[in-house]
Amino acid sequence: MPSAGFLIYSGAMPLIKTFLGIFAGYFLARTGLFPKSASKGASEITMTVALPAMIFANIVPAFTPQNISALGPLFLLSFVYQGIGFAFGLIIREFCYVPRNFWQGIIIMTTMSNWGNLPTAVVVSVTQQKPFDPITDPALGISFVAIFIVSYNLVFWVFGGAHSLSWDYLPGVPQGEEAERHVSWKEKPIGSLVAKYILRQQVVPPSRVVKHDELEKGKEAAVEDTTPSPPLLQYKEPIAAFETSPDLTETRVSQISRTPVSTPTTPSAAPSGPQPTVATHSLLYRIFHPLMALFHPVTMTLLISLPIALVNPLKALFVDVSKLGGPNFQGPDGRPPLAFIIDTAQFLGNITVPLALILLGASFARLQIPRPISRLPVMAMMSVSLAKMVLMPVIGVFTVQAMVSGGLINRQARAEKFVAIFLSGTPAAVNQLIVSSLYAPDGNVDTLSAFLLVQYIFMFFSSAALTAVALLLS
Repeated sequence: MPSAGFLIYSGAMPLIKTFLGIFAGYFLARTGLFPKSASKGASEITMTVALPAMIFANIVPAFTPQNISALGPLFLLSFVYQGIGFAFGLIIREFCYVPRNFWQGIIIMTTMSNWGNLPTAVVVSVTQQKPFDPITDPALGISFVAIFIVSYNLVFWVFGGAHSLSWDYLPGVPQGEEAERHVSWKEKPIGSLVAKYILRQQVVPPSRVVKHDELEKGKEAAVEDTTPSPPLLQYKEPIAAFETSPDLTETRVSQISRTPVSTPTTPSAAPSGPQPTVATHSLLYRIFHPLMALFHPVTMTLLISLPIALVNPLKALFVDVSKLGGPNFQGPDGRPPLAFIIDTAQFLGNITVPLALILLGASFARLQIPRPISRLPVMAMMSVSLAKMVLMPVIGVFTVQAMVSGGLINRQARAEKFVAIFLSGTPAAVNQLIVSSLYAPDGNVDTLSAFLLVQYIFMFFSSAALTAVALLLS
């Protein structure tokens, strides 16, 4: 059995280069050498070129009919992790003070995790060392992480996770200092149901309280009534959990809402031209456009690479499968005819991990923390961090061990077990910050930034500990 010192060393050392990459991005952004426009371009390269190339270059050689059975248990486990996180969010929202315009945000934060750059970087580093097989396990580990990325895409984009963030900015939801007003448990979503249907108590909806306060303020009520609706969010290609800036744009409605609002001189100035156009296609758009997440580059790469990996005649065109009993196709150079495609994918995929870490560090440099600190929901921030970085890993360890005992995960599949355990304890997805900033009327997401900062600081310690535990159980 390895010593405690060896486990701590093995768990911490692979993370050092990960943290150095994050620090490099932070330094570049703070000094102005890596502006926001550069981050957007780099994220597009990462998501549409580098990451799919890396996944293709690893899935085709790594997956075989013998280990393809790992897809089902890991896909199931990813939804289990998200379901448990969702339950944690509901509990924290009900028992801790959370600003009114972050009630849905805290649910998404506990549900969705960073299943992209951090796991990929750590998996690549750790699986190159003992007790893993440095020849096959790094490729398998990246392929297993891709399964979690697909499940993230489905929940966040197809099943409405991203759109639900707009609920915190709907008309009538208080913003600014009014959103920081403490409310009793009877005014919380679940607490109000308990008080109304179980305790049979009369519950005053929070919206009534807000309107009463506005009436007392006189003119401020009229200003509140003119608060623009949350913008309609569009995206050309949905972003996976890889935590890079998405190619998100806003419709004309949101562009108007972001400009200073002046008092109209005549009632006839209220209607705007583009609104009927938006209304005519909104129904079909809402029905079919979320399905575009299925055509995300990562998802399409999986759909293409898995059949190639499992059908030996196809696989033999890219890699040598003669040792597995497959055909031996060779070009003039003695290599498979399409080996250059694998070489190109590996070449492009090598930029994925370092570039993604630099992007993550740059996003930290742009976080804005509210002042003073006493305004922040400190108890909720600590509860979310403990739930995601302590409780979830404990649940993940026991769940994976139960799946191993039940035969769902092979006891000798070290890379699969490591990925399954490590991805139970990753911090929240930074994509939530970008989407929420588009929905917020003034783009202010300071509360969310503070939550993220606490988790990623805590990550420096929890990731090393979780890596050591995963190595012990591998």
